[in-house]
Amino acid sequence: MRSKDDLHHLIQAMSKSEKRYFVLDAKKSGRSASRYLSLFDTINAMEEYDEESLKKRFPKNLSSDKAYLYEAILRSMRDYRSKSSKAAQVKERLMDAKYLYERGLYQQSGDRIMEAKALAKELEDNFSLLEIIREEQLSLFDRRVKVDIEQIESLQHEKEIALKGVEEELDYLGLYFRLVVEMYKGGASKDTPGIKLFKDEFSKKIIEHDGSNLATLAQRRYFLCKAAFNRLIGENQLVYENQLEVINWWERNKELKEEEFYRYITDVGNLVNTCYKDEKLFPIAQMWLDKLKNEEPGKTYHEKKYAFLNLSISNLLHLLNRGNYIATRKLLPEIIKGLDEFGLKRSILLLGNIVTAFFLIGDYVNCIKWTNQILQIKQGSREDIQRIVRLYRIVSYFETSKIDELETGIRSLNRYFKNSKLAESSFEFQVLNNYLKRYFNSPLSEQSKILMEFKEFLLKVEQSSNSSSPIGLGEFQIWTTLKIEKKSVNLRLHQ
Repeated sequence: MRSKDDLHHLIQAMSKSEKRYFVLDAKKSGRSASRYLSLFDTINAMEEYDEESLKKRFPKNLSSDKAYLYEAILRSMRDYRSKSSKAAQVKERLMDAKYLYERGLYQQSGDRIMEAKALAKELEDNFSLLEIIREEQLSLFDRRVKVDIEQIESLQHEKEIALKGVEEELDYLGLYFRLVVEMYKGGASKDTPGIKLFKDEFSKKIIEHDGSNLATLAQRRYFLCKAAFNRLIGENQLVYENQLEVINWWERNKELKEEEFYRYITDVGNLVNTCYKDEKLFPIAQMWLDKLKNEEPGKTYHEKKYAFLNLSISNLLHLLNRGNYIATRKLLPEIIKGLDEFGLKRSILLLGNIVTAFFLIGDYVNCIKWTNQILQIKQGSREDIQRIVRLYRIVSYFETSKIDELETGIRSLNRYFKNSKLAESSFEFQVLNNYLKRYFNSPLSEQSKILMEFKEFLLKVEQSSNSSSPIGLGEFQIWTTLKIEKKSVNLRLHQ
């Protein structure tokens, strides 16, 4: 069941060219489309969805009109997307084949099936190949066409290869999800027994397998599983090598890279993020960022938007990990400009990284400003980011001497923690109540001691973390170090 604002989210996600295509497509329907286009224009103009104002403007049949418009947009976008997507063309040719067959145009139907099969093979799409082979066999049977044994055996062989590819892909996809769940749980214990348990459980499909005989799409999943497995047991050098295998897989499969460029971007981003764990790999991270920036990100708006989003986050992380705050300051205006260009004002992940960057370069005024923008976004998405930026804002109030806002903010943040049922043992709760509050309220003579205790706490958290650390840990380590050394990022920037 769709939510009331699903249509609004759909329209806001469309590019300008997609909206233009839909409007022109709808106008072909004549006067009957005018009401739906009026509804489309009204919702498109809404920055925040307002159901009540829609009811006033469209008092009759609003619910059914919204449902019709939603389906009409998706129908139109299927046509729009089919021009550039071979995967979409496979589905269309299958539908064409069925239509032609029903009309008795068997030769034309068969030609369409063969076109679909050729495209599916290009994309190594075993799921579609199974459906195509099924239609091919049904067509031959229904028409009582004379076939020789070689043709039957050939179709059977194709089916077995496709089935094997589907089974392998789903097998490693399921294994990857299993590994991701383990990462969320904290990974293997750093002691030998903990690592041995993981190796025993996953050895058959990862350690004892080289992936060379797997179907093409299953190979990528296999490399991703290797990377996730080695991250779980703390083998960061192997993680880098595994992520590099994923990228090399894309380079060997150009058709798939073009078809699913957004997945390629994600994998490059994961490789870059892996490089941040080893200072020796920082130059390699920059090389991949430059390569991705200069690579043609397809022809679609959404691919360019996805590339911008991932590049921006990776670039910020890269500069912050290197402590290059001057370059970070220079990059931020470019990223903020892209927020408007690509309609990413509500991307909590990108906004969270912008807040983090302002926090680390000591621009506390902008840290407060952009945190407030995040807090306007509907709660429920990325609660970890929602929590940590509130902590950055508390520190920013203190650093900018906003005492009233600081006191109100601390009370408000503790209420937020309570309402979200955050445990008192959580990282964010302890940072606020065991260290920041004490630091803010202590005399100057005691502040250094509290900061040292805070730094020791952060170090213990880092040492006890397995596959991943709490968000904000590294940022507070930098902040406490600068405070202990009685420096500020702003001072360092001007040296």
